Amino acid sequence: MKGQESLEMVIIYSLAIIVIGSVFYIIFTFFPGLTGATTAPSYSGFSGFQIVQQGYISPKSLFYIKFQNLLNENVKIDGLSLIVAGVNYTNFVCSKTYLPALEYEECNLTSVSFGSSFNGNGFIYYTPTNISSSPVIASSGNIIN
Repeated sequence: MKGQESLEMVIIYSLAIIVIGSVFYIIFTFFPGLTGATTAPSYSGFSGFQIVQQGYISPKSLFYIKFQNLLNENVKIDGLSLIVAGVNYTNFVCSKTYLPALEYEECNLTSVSFGSSFNGNGFIYYTPTNISSSPVIASSGNIIN
């Protein structure tokens, strides 16, 4: 008799834990706004380039972006541009301007005030180095932080 009561109690507690866990799973999965979660940083577009990392460092008013050249050719980086809330930021500083195929580059934008959460349109301006008279080409995309 005592063993049966113990078994019933274990089953009841197990079912209660499963129900409570299921409720929390549903809340966190289908209603992330209720838990205060924000949108994860994401990138779309940027044909020929892969955004590897980007972010905003608030104490330094610094936005940084790191990308990889996925084009099958070496390029000269002519500039970057980021449009947030109608303001066009173009004063990016990159560590190098020549970017071989499959290599990475990190560029910084200082003195920005768009905050740590934003949605903007980005542009990477480049010129293929194997063509002597090629115009500057822009690869555009969307950045959400």
